[in-house]
Amino acid sequence: MKTRNLFVISALAASVCFAADGSTSSPTGGSEATEIDKVPEPVEPAAEQTVAEKCLAAVENAGKAIPSNAVTAKFTYGEALANAGELSYALEKDPESATVQTLTANCDTYVKLIAAQAETQALRNRTAENWEKRAATARSIEAIQEQINQARSGKVNDLEAEKAKLQDQGARLQAEMQQNQEKFQAEAAAQQAALKAAGKREADLQKQQADLQKQLEAEKKALAEERAKAEARQAEAMNKLNELQSKLIQVTKDARGIILSMSDILFDVNKASLKADLKTSLAKVAGILSVYQQFNVSIEGNTDNTGSAEHNMKLSQQRADNVKNFLVEQGIDAGRLTAKGLGMTMPIADNKTKEGRQKNRRVDLVIQDKALQQNAEPAAEPAAPAEGAAPAASPAK
Repeated sequence: MKTRNLFVISALAASVCFAADGSTSSPTGGSEATEIDKVPEPVEPAAEQTVAEKCLAAVENAGKAIPSNAVTAKFTYGEALANAGELSYALEKDPESATVQTLTANCDTYVKLIAAQAETQALRNRTAENWEKRAATARSIEAIQEQINQARSGKVNDLEAEKAKLQDQGARLQAEMQQNQEKFQAEAAAQQAALKAAGKREADLQKQQADLQKQLEAEKKALAEERAKAEARQAEAMNKLNELQSKLIQVTKDARGIILSMSDILFDVNKASLKADLKTSLAKVAGILSVYQQFNVSIEGNTDNTGSAEHNMKLSQQRADNVKNFLVEQGIDAGRLTAKGLGMTMPIADNKTKEGRQKNRRVDLVIQDKALQQNAEPAAEPAAPAEGAAPAASPAK
């Protein structure tokens, strides 16, 4: 009994020491684990060995394959040693007992269990080692990837900055293009509107010009027709006025119209009053003027150069006024008549002779159709006294 207890105690102590050694080793088993990763083949006991010795030898042989970190296998190894001790004690007591058979069977089971547990731990160690290698490789890859990422990040940042710069430039250019486009469109619209307005003005002016041209042509035509009528009327009037032709009344025609020159014999000497013969002739003229309402008459009084210019101008104006007033009395509209005294400024003959001076003393009726009057030549400016005119001495006759 005492021998059995000592054997069991020794086996447990060995198991505890085995476990302690495993607890301080590396998880992978280190170099020791590598040496016992393979489970050695069981050593056949010598023929002379007892069952207990064979059991112990098999257990010890299995324990050699236990990795240093296989804690479970070490505890199983301790139990197997204890089982071998109990088997040795049972053999001493009763080799044929059922206990010996049970302990012998347990011994085989412990050996197989230790081998299995050792192999399992060895696989775990190899797996852990592989995972460690993979982790180291992954860390290396991560470090390399980090370097790549950093390099890419720097480059990407540069590219992003360049991209942002280009985008900003593009945005500015787009804004400028938009602004220029809007400005161009506004200018184009303004130019188009101006061209349209100019075209409309041109069309309006062309139409206006065409209308004016038509109007002008119509007016020219009407004027030509009216002139033809006026010339016909004036020719008729000329024929009728020729009936008044005498030594005292001369009927002529020039650019100004029909000229009736009435001698001063028809006036009293140095007087402006009308004689009866002059009134008779003027009444006939009034009859003709009443028929031709289109005629205007300019009454011009003239003298020779005898006497003062002031007196002659006054006398000529009075005679012209009296002729006008008589025509008005005969029913001629005063608006058709103008009276003007020219004095000695418009001689028609030489004042050096008696005959010349007599011709210059006259009253002219310049008869002009209104339609022809606008094209008539203007009345001649008063002329200077004719050469050889006598000095002012006595009033003109």
